Amino acid sequence: MMPIVIVAGGLATRMQPLTENIPKCLIDINGTPLIEHQLRFFKKLGYTKIIFCIAHLADKVKDYFGDGSAYGLKISYAEEQEQLLGTAGSVKKAASLIDGDKLIVFYGDVLTSLDVGALLDFHSLKNADATVCVRPLPEGYRSSSLVMMDEANAITHFIEKPDLQAIARFSSEKKYINSGIYVLQKEVLELIPQHSAYDFAKHLFPLMIGQRRNLYGYVMHEFFREVGSIKKYGALLAELKGKAPLME
Repeated sequence: MMPIVIVAGGLATRMQPLTENIPKCLIDINGTPLIEHQLRFFKKLGYTKIIFCIAHLADKVKDYFGDGSAYGLKISYAEEQEQLLGTAGSVKKAASLIDGDKLIVFYGDVLTSLDVGALLDFHSLKNADATVCVRPLPEGYRSSSLVMMDEANAITHFIEKPDLQAIARFSSEKKYINSGIYVLQKEVLELIPQHSAYDFAKHLFPLMIGQRRNLYGYVMHEFFREVGSIKKYGALLAELKGKAPLME
């Protein structure tokens, strides 16, 4: 079974003061840490090899989950120590822990009921180097990466946090936003520089477009929530009203 690589090393400044003493991935969602909801989801699907990419308050994550045996999982850690390496750079640091020819990347602040099997089938059908989970662009939404695709779902543009003018330039094209969930062929990690801050949305995916790599977008419609700010966190808790997220 291929590994799930969870990117959970950010400083989470938009979540302060909640994240002054705990990393964002450990914030409480109805009595259970956010990332534990993810782990339950993966375990239910049969994915038992987990790699955490961690930095900010990393010891708290390691102390909480250990080697994963208490959860029926095998957990290992790639820790950024001297500098933050960005989303892609942190996964590059985990390369030596990844067996097989592909991996699934999840950002650590995501809750979803995504059909992972359908995502992998799409990735294989397209013979993709990388597949990005995308969602239709909500009206007035500008806080995530803007993704444009052609009729075959090949990604043609990837713009990090666009302004209204950038969105308007593509008025005739279907617009999507990045969900922070990817399937990568392991060889793609070779495009990421060593020991440098490097992001998927800002650096790697635009590079792949420029090199005409097989970069595709998989349109998802399942339950999805990204807990990236205090406002979004409060909205999620109000929505759930004490219930478990729909991914479980």
